[in-house]
Amino acid sequence: MYQISLVHAKDTHQSPGSQARLADIIQEECPSLAKDASFKQSPFVPGGHAQTIYAFLGYYAYYAHSLLKPKFTREIFLLSDGGTIALDWALCKNHTNRPIVTVLSGVTGTSCDFYVRKCYKEFVRLNYSVVVVHSRGCGGSKLTTPLPFHCGFTNDYKEVVNNLHKRLPKCPLFGLSFSLGANIMTKYVGEEGENCPLVAAIAVGNPYDMYKVIKHLDSQRLSPSRIYDMAILSFLKTAFKANQSTIMSAPVEFNVMKIAQSSSIMEFTEEMTRKAFAYKSAKHLLNDSSCGPHLDNIRIPTMFLNSLDDPICIKSLIPFEKLMSNPYLVLALTVHGGHIGYMGNSWPTSWVELPVSQFFAAMLKHYHK
Repeated sequence: MYQISLVHAKDTHQSPGSQARLADIIQEECPSLAKDASFKQSPFVPGGHAQTIYAFLGYYAYYAHSLLKPKFTREIFLLSDGGTIALDWALCKNHTNRPIVTVLSGVTGTSCDFYVRKCYKEFVRLNYSVVVVHSRGCGGSKLTTPLPFHCGFTNDYKEVVNNLHKRLPKCPLFGLSFSLGANIMTKYVGEEGENCPLVAAIAVGNPYDMYKVIKHLDSQRLSPSRIYDMAILSFLKTAFKANQSTIMSAPVEFNVMKIAQSSSIMEFTEEMTRKAFAYKSAKHLLNDSSCGPHLDNIRIPTMFLNSLDDPICIKSLIPFEKLMSNPYLVLALTVHGGHIGYMGNSWPTSWVELPVSQFFAAMLKHYHK
């Protein structure tokens, strides 16, 4: 009942180093994902909604803790168009050949996110460096150009990865992403194809189709999922308000009243985001932002981790056929876990850092040149 299903092509990619196939590597070196492996949700956090909300509330505990004991060193990264983003580093000094895990979090996510902190602790234990890449105007930073961010904007992450690859050429680079960040990272990896400098990537709670997932959330008027719709909308409005004067300096006609009164994510996207990026409609932006069409072009080992009881990225949005047609892709599918919750054991304990760290360790061994 709790067994993890691995979904992939019949013949997965063969490692150029060891000649082992990707699916076989996972079976032999990733015990959290191997045959008969399971994820059993904590009885204190039962169901997709409880799992999702528990992880969300964990953000506030980690945010308070981070104020008392900061774990990251912040770098302000200058982008080619004059924009800036915040990079939060762990183990940022004395780089030699140490692997670097680049992290993209969820909507307006930060280095304080519960799942980010849990994974970062595990990677630091393994002597990996970790850098959390924030979106423009997020993570406590301010916009320095009128351009904000959107759910498929890969330019900034591409610049960061290229910069790290150039300035730290001996450090293997990995990509770990969650929720909205999973869509952005997957889209980036597909856009880069054979030229992607990452050794491997992981996407947890990937929505795959941004238009459909937002239509789903906006339709949940009488469902507990309405909580997530309103929370995401609140985050977007807060980010806009914090950077309103800078965004409004663009030669674009925004209606601030309509933006403030948006009652759904789709309305906010229509009134603000699509205008900032010169799209003709919210639907056009969201369809163009989705990572689904780029799955065929991925040419590095990429693992997707989705849960069947995810109330946000629901099962019907998972592109099983595409995931099974590319030998570089593997989907690890759990019965429970909610939206990047994955709280297991009797007393709620995070599980997601186990398969994530095991997968990267295996890919480092078999795929790093």
